Amino acid sequence: MGGAVAGVVPYALGVAASPLPIIAVILVLFSDRARIAGPAFLAGALAGVIAVGAAVYILTGYGYLDGEHHAGTASQVVRIALGLALLFAAYLHVVRHRRSNGQHAMPKWMASADRWSPVKAAILALLMYGVDPKNLALCVGAAKSLAASSTVVAMVALSLFAVLACLPVAVPVVLYLAGGDRAARHLGRLKTWLSKHHLLVMAGLLLVFGVLLISHGLRGLLGH
Repeated sequence: MGGAVAGVVPYALGVAASPLPIIAVILVLFSDRARIAGPAFLAGALAGVIAVGAAVYILTGYGYLDGEHHAGTASQVVRIALGLALLFAAYLHVVRHRRSNGQHAMPKWMASADRWSPVKAAILALLMYGVDPKNLALCVGAAKSLAASSTVVAMVALSLFAVLACLPVAVPVVLYLAGGDRAARHLGRLKTWLSKHHLLVMAGLLLVFGVLLISHGLRGLLGH
């Protein structure tokens, strides 16, 4: 159990470090229906993470996907290539931040986040966590690392993975529901900071996972 849980924690931290869902949920919490839309966004995020993780674990168990312990030379080369791509993406994020002088605009689809209905908030959260390429890859990695675990152990580990992955979204929702206007002021300051620095946050995240992928790939190649 301990090994399975430890194996998914790095992936969960990678998902949790995504700044855009945090900004999105904060914007939702400034809407007229925040007390419903906020929890709906959190539910959608949890559903996206759990759905992808469970599906990958099941497919791996039936042999449709190779488990992490069966990774061959080709898989390690792909992993290294992906790591290099992430390092390049991190560099591009830093360049964009410097060129914009911290004034880079948020994605257009987020401009109307404070007017999302609870259903739309849940659906978009599900897409951000279950379909977004970076989060999708991390969810898949977490589930594949459990390929050799029993169903009970895997379900416990995936549940913990989902909780940790969505914790940065859950915290603002809980604070808002419990703290009222005071919490709203704190969330407003956090939104301002993330809006200005989200490119650097993403760059740091991409850098860390690029290095991890390259190191794991090289270890795999040297071990064969």
